[in-house]
Amino acid sequence: MKKWGFVLDRRLGIPYICHVNDRWSHSLPMKRIFLGDLRVKLLSTAELILKHWGYRVLASPSAAQLGRFLADVPPDLMILGQGLLAGADPELRERLKKMVAKGAPPLVVLEDPEAPAVPDFPQESLPVPLDIFSLFELTQRHLESTPRRNLRLRVQLPGMFYTGPNPSLAEVLSLSVHGLFIKTGHRIHDLNRFKVIIPLLGMKTEVEIEGEVIYRVHPGPDNNYMQGVGIEFVDLEHETLLVIKDFIENRVLGEMADSRNGSRDLDLSQLHMHGRDLTLLITSAPHKPA
Repeated sequence: MKKWGFVLDRRLGIPYICHVNDRWSHSLPMKRIFLGDLRVKLLSTAELILKHWGYRVLASPSAAQLGRFLADVPPDLMILGQGLLAGADPELRERLKKMVAKGAPPLVVLEDPEAPAVPDFPQESLPVPLDIFSLFELTQRHLESTPRRNLRLRVQLPGMFYTGPNPSLAEVLSLSVHGLFIKTGHRIHDLNRFKVIIPLLGMKTEVEIEGEVIYRVHPGPDNNYMQGVGIEFVDLEHETLLVIKDFIENRVLGEMADSRNGSRDLDLSQLHMHGRDLTLLITSAPHKPA
């Protein structure tokens, strides 16, 4: 039987549950991303997001500078703007094509309708404005040995769940668009499928979701005697999905806006927003001294 443990992912700053043999090794080197685009606001926004997720980012609007980066040390992933690629000198373009053809490193092209096409590059593309959920999935798939499907949010939300007519109290510790983890003192060995009610603080709303238990965490010294269950949402209504995605997006971007240089580097016009405008939240975020 699998033994599960509660682990804090130091790279993404979120709690998650994993098999004890699959825990992240914090001794692994930080993954390196080369990021280049002629659109400076897009460049600074993408750089802030990728660094917030724990990656080492070398960013430049200059193809020549990225060529010098390549001469020094190879990246694990290249995310380059279509316009930058189209305008690069022939020698650098040929070098990049040979590298990408070998699959090391993979190349993702940031689309630009105003730039010439680059059909001669084997590539994967990403639309602009950027969708942070798609960007997360892409970086996980290319850079992590055990990629995660979903952007998870660390939270501390009060909640209730129903396994019968009476509610039980719980605390939601992590949330994604497909599931969550709840901490509870309720007996968990007989929990299989139930409804959860969560107030989404800051949005003046609550959601009621039905889910199936996909793992259980039993109390022990390895997890500070925490007990809880991870659930996967079932029969999730589209409107509820949008509300959860809106909540996660607001929290994640709000954290970035409140980080060092966040109010300067984060430009919401470069992002595909799924929900309400964050302008007020970001412009009111206090600037932290260096």
